[in-house]
Amino acid sequence: MKPIILISTAILSLIAFTHQIDNIDPTGTYQLGHRVKNKSGAIQGYFGTIQVKKIAPEKIAVTFDVNKGAPSYNSGSFVDTLTYKNNTAVYGDCEFDASCKITFNFDTKGVKVKESTDDFNNGCGFGHAVIADGYYRCISH
Repeated sequence: MKPIILISTAILSLIAFTHQIDNIDPTGTYQLGHRVKNKSGAIQGYFGTIQVKKIAPEKIAVTFDVNKGAPSYNSGSFVDTLTYKNNTAVYGDCEFDASCKITFNFDTKGVKVKESTDDFNNGCGFGHAVIADGYYRCISH
């Protein structure tokens, strides 16, 4: 009898946990920049912003920009509507880079961004050697 109760409790807990994770509303502003340092007026390190608006149960509107900082200040950006499912959205830019894939994994405190491309020097149509990777912290909902 005890094993049945334990298994039932575990299944119900898993269902509740899975349902809770699926319901994250990603609407908000997210910021990368914990490594930004002002040095002689120059901004060192990557910084960027993501703005998200949930427009349907499985659609989000996204503005994204990232900058690699001094000395080049090379940057990358896009505005698009993405499919949002299981707290994940994926951007792909076929116009400039068919191999480009930027994955956004949302949690309650921010979004982890992971870029994959065949050529990180010019990937996703971004400036030279700009990479989107990082954890963007939620600064407002």
